[in-house]
Amino acid sequence: MAVERMKHIRIMGPLGKFDEFALKFIINRNIELEPAYKHLKTPGLIPFADDNSTDSLLKRMNVLNEWYRVRIREYDMETIERELLSPLDINETEAFIAGIENRLSESRKEAESIKSRIGEMEQVIRQVKPLSHLNIDLDELFHFSFMKFRFGKAPRDLYNRQKKYLEELDVIVVPVSEEDENIWLSYFMPDAVAQEIDNVFATMGFTRVRISGEVKGTPRTVIEKMESEISELKEKLEKCRKETDEYLESRKDEFERLYHKLKYFDKLNEVKRFCSRSEETFFIIGWIPQKEYESLVKEINTMDRIVVGCEDPECVIDANPPTIMKNSRLLKPFESLVTMYGLPSANELDPTPLLAITFILMFGFMFGDVGQGLVIALLGLVLYKVKKMPLGGVMVYVGISSVVFGFVYGSVFGNEEIIKPLWLSPLHSKTNINTILYISVGYGAFIIIITMIANTINCIRTRRWGKLLFDKNGLAGLLFYGGIVAVVLIYLKTGKLVLSGITLIVVIVIPTLMLLFKEPLENIILGRDHIMPREKGMYFVESGFDIFETLLSFFSGTVSFARVGAFALNHAGLSLAVWTLYGMMRGIGGILVVIIGNVITIGLEGLIVGIQCMRLEFYEMFGRYYTGDGHEFRPVRVTDD
Repeated sequence: MAVERMKHIRIMGPLGKFDEFALKFIINRNIELEPAYKHLKTPGLIPFADDNSTDSLLKRMNVLNEWYRVRIREYDMETIERELLSPLDINETEAFIAGIENRLSESRKEAESIKSRIGEMEQVIRQVKPLSHLNIDLDELFHFSFMKFRFGKAPRDLYNRQKKYLEELDVIVVPVSEEDENIWLSYFMPDAVAQEIDNVFATMGFTRVRISGEVKGTPRTVIEKMESEISELKEKLEKCRKETDEYLESRKDEFERLYHKLKYFDKLNEVKRFCSRSEETFFIIGWIPQKEYESLVKEINTMDRIVVGCEDPECVIDANPPTIMKNSRLLKPFESLVTMYGLPSANELDPTPLLAITFILMFGFMFGDVGQGLVIALLGLVLYKVKKMPLGGVMVYVGISSVVFGFVYGSVFGNEEIIKPLWLSPLHSKTNINTILYISVGYGAFIIIITMIANTINCIRTRRWGKLLFDKNGLAGLLFYGGIVAVVLIYLKTGKLVLSGITLIVVIVIPTLMLLFKEPLENIILGRDHIMPREKGMYFVESGFDIFETLLSFFSGTVSFARVGAFALNHAGLSLAVWTLYGMMRGIGGILVVIIGNVITIGLEGLIVGIQCMRLEFYEMFGRYYTGDGHEFRPVRVTDD
């Protein structure tokens, strides 16, 4: 239950070696940088000048990388020496990028032109296809001296209703084909009455289609010609794509080399923003895991005139070391739940192990079922292995816990008649119900005491002596609450209520006085000049209310854990309802009820139980011993982008 121990590292060296040093020993190494000016008060120090000369090039290469899909990798020392320590030729890089951009632009324009031409031809085919049954040169239809020709479609119903009326007009209608609710047709009319006839057709919903002037010959000839040209254009488009791909492939190695170089130089500029320099020396300050410090120093010693020093966080003024949570692979999924509340600070206990144990136990207790637990575990395994979701790992553990408690309760998919319970079935008697609730409250009392012990450890590690001794979750609260719990346990076991004078003094009087005089006693321990607050009357009133609030919080916090048992009973009740409906329906209907009922139970009640576990963890446990005000360890890595 700890976090990685950190070292505060200070590095200085010749200004001319800064780029080489940063590329080799800062980027992609486990060092989180801090602004050097915060800790160095040396006169004459100035920040590094910003170098934006490669920003536009990197942005353009990021766009081009949508084609190349290059994944940035960490360079070893040899590759850094070979690729990164030589200066970047801006003009050459600019010309290289421009060449690729121009080629892609030309290819894109050519492809768009071909696609546009294909689209136009396909439109012509769609226009001519309804006339494919006519054996007439379409070009002649548009060059009559005294006749006008129209082609289009109209709703079939409207056309059929107006058919007799059209026969009385000076127009020749030629139906071509039918599709869906429309009829394709063409009509011929004298030029003198064209406007009148067009108006009649417009009233019956006629939609005119203008045939391209490119159409020459019969409809069938036009379609065959167009389809042949489209096939040729598609081949040309595919050839254009292949040539572009070959061009890009031929420049991939150089692109990858330059892209890596720009990425590393961009990170180098980021490092410079944290560092300071004088006329001849650079200064770097940051945090490194303690276990990696010695090995890094040995590597740095291979460079001349580099000075490295370190301090423990306790020796650094206003130190705020980053957090690396240190847990086994089995507990890693539960770190995601802890970080939802906040990361532990450097001297704080990592609550992940305690959260994992209590969360697993509470979920299984509330959702005990062999079949449903197995479904949750398998679903979680898929999410964890395939989707790499930490929540999936949590589901595996709580699902296994549900299976175990399912055997304890004798429940398989809500049915309590398939197997015998190892302990008890929650709803089979009033005694069982009371037992479940008593155990839940007892579990809550035990957990509260554990969190108080964790709080005392955190206070010792962070040297908050006042909170350690006089806080409601410190020694004072532990004496009071632990004493009450001990008295209750003795009474339950022996039937005797132990309330002797010594017990009252230790359990009631001393903790009450410690809470009442918390501020004066803390001032004495810390050696402050003033002991009692100036407004003594108001202080005692506030302290009295604090004591009353402490009593309520202990009582409500303990009773709050009764929800663990309540949800266990609720789960059993819902399962009983599902199987009761099954008994009433039987057959296929009964099977569907069981399936749907179990799906709803797993999805809805499983989610609610998980939320209740989180509530108890965050409010009843974390609130007593865990602050979570740490910040994530963020070393400078080129692969983070």
